[in-house]
Parts: sequence; C-alpha cells; structure tokens
Amino acid sequence: MLVRAIALSLALLVGVGAIIPLATNGVEAGPHKHRKHRKFKKYSKAWWRQYHKRARQRKALAARKRALRLKQLRLERENQATNGTPAAKTTAKPSATATHKTEAPAPAVLPSGDPAPTGWVPAKNSSSELQFRVDNSAGDQVGSASISVVGPSGQSTDGGRKSVGGVATSSLRREVIDRMVRENGWVVNDYQKDIAGQPVYVVVAQSQGKGGQVQSRMFYFTEVDGHIYSVTTNSPVDQSERLAEESEKVINSLKSRVRPTQRASN
Repeated sequence: MLVRAIALSLALLVGVGAIIPLATNGVEAGPHKHRKHRKFKKYSKAWWRQYHKRARQRKALAARKRALRLKQLRLERENQATNGTPAAKTTAKPSATATHKTEAPAPAVLPSGDPAPTGWVPAKNSSSELQFRVDNSAGDQVGSASISVVGPSGQSTDGGRKSVGGVATSSLRREVIDRMVRENGWVVNDYQKDIAGQPVYVVVAQSQGKGGQVQSRMFYFTEVDGHIYSVTTNSPVDQSERLAEESEKVINSLKSRVRPTQRASN
C-alpha cells in the first residue's frame, strides 16, 4: 500500500513537471504568433494606424541611413584633409587665381564710343539696352544704370514745347508710370531742361528697395539721330546727385556721336 502511494506521488510530480513548461511556452508563443498574422479590415481606423506606424518606421530607418551616410562622408573629408596630398592643394590655388583674373571687368564704353563714367561697370546687355553696375571708389555697388532706345522720333503737334524729338512728354511719362507700377514704385516729379543745347525730358521717381530703403529712380529722354534715347539710373537717395551728373555726361556723349547698331527691339 505504501509503495503504491509513493509510485502515484512520483507519477503526479513527473506529470506536473512536464505540463508546466509546455503551458509556459504556449503562453509566450501564442500572442506573438497572433500579432504577426493579425489582419485588419482595409481602410479601417486600425488599418490606417498600422499603415502610419509602418510609414513612420520606414522614415525613421531612412533618416538613420542618411545620418550614417553623412557621418561617413564627414569622416572621409576629415581624413582627406588630414592626409591629403600637397598636389591637390597646389592645383586648387592656381585655378582660383585664374578665375579671379578672368572675372576682371572689361572697360565700360558708351554707344558713342566714349568711355563710361568712372565706376560704371558693364553688366548684362541686350540688343536694345546697355546695362551698367555703378560702384563707388571702394568697388562696392551703389546703383545701376542703363542706356536704351525707346523708339523713333516723331512729329510734334504742339510746337515742341511739351515733346522730345516729336514724341509727347505725356507719352514718355506714361511709360515711366507703367514701369513704376510694375516695380512697386511711384513718380515724384517731371520737367524739361536743356543739355548740350537740346531739350531733355526728366522724370523723377522712387521705389522701395531691400530693407525698406527708398531708391531714387531717374529717367532721362532725349532725341539723337532720329531716335529717342533713355538713360535710366537706380540708386540710394544719397547717391542720386552723383548719378544725375553722370547721366548728363552720358547724354552729352550720346549727342556727340551714336553708333547706328543701337536700335529698338520694339
């Protein structure tokens, strides 16, 4: 009887010891297996949550890859800078010097063939307009100027008192107003004066530059060799007198001799 009880007890202990590990493994494996194959109805809230979660994971992975790549590139540059050959450095310096020499500005020439005022540097030109960058004595840009052909001269209908080369000054003023409207500016004044013994129509305007600074805009119109020429300047107010004097010098030069290649593209 005692032997039978001992045998039954040992059998129970062995059985319980075998069942507990199996149950534990089933509990641990069950939820993971269920989550792996879990599906949601397409386009449901749960489906969208999983979709956005996967998208965030992909973005995070891509960001980590980019950061790792950038770190590798930075380390490569640092290694090259530390262990770089002298030849690479010596080849870079002559190229910079050569570029500096090629970028030296060409002498500015007016349509008459005369040299432009000091500080006028050639800029982008077209078939009907010459553009200049205006620099101060230190080489810093303080404004811009342009010379263009507005169109052919016409016939005056009012005795020439309110016209330039037969073109009514009201028409020229309207062109300036339209331009100022496009460039967020405004016309301040207009008048006629004699330069080199011939009438010149002047329109004074202003516009707002960078940082709210007021820019002085001057438009000179004169008739030369059957065409109406325009000399236009743009500069800060404190540079307007200088550009006005230089513009009159340009007009004097235009009236002396004009190349026939300058024609309007209208």
